[in-house]
Amino acid sequence: MYFWNTKKLIEDLRNGRLSEQNYKNYYLISSVFMFIIMFAMRLSPIVDIVPNLIDALISIIILIIGVNFCFNANGGNQGKQFLTRLICICLPIGVRFLLAYILIMVFIIIAFVITARFIEPTQIPALIEPYKHWVLFFISILMQVMMYWRFCVALKAISRIDN
Repeated sequence: MYFWNTKKLIEDLRNGRLSEQNYKNYYLISSVFMFIIMFAMRLSPIVDIVPNLIDALISIIILIIGVNFCFNANGGNQGKQFLTRLICICLPIGVRFLLAYILIMVFIIIAFVITARFIEPTQIPALIEPYKHWVLFFISILMQVMMYWRFCVALKAISRIDN
């Protein structure tokens, strides 16, 4: 199993070197990650419903468009093993994007800490609050679009040998 090396996974998928057990394991790990994300979302309180609702609707649209782009990148109706390939490629790409998301959040926190040196500490929450949800919203949308783009690139690379 590859948690980071997408090139090796693409090569193995292209050449049919993964066993059914490998496919099962990729599906299980991807499902566990999705379960953890859904659980974490249930724990976070919904303070402002509008950004969350817009985020949910746009995420559904991105999901529908992204999966269709991925399907076409895999060869459309002539493609092979679309779901198997997509599930497998989700793991290393998802791990990379999770790390990128964490790094972006750390960068934002560091920027606030540095900025806080020049602002009265009691003013910081008032300055952050109006933008907090929208910044997270735009980061979320950007990350989703970039993930589907990377899925498409990987699926095109895998399907090149099929044609």
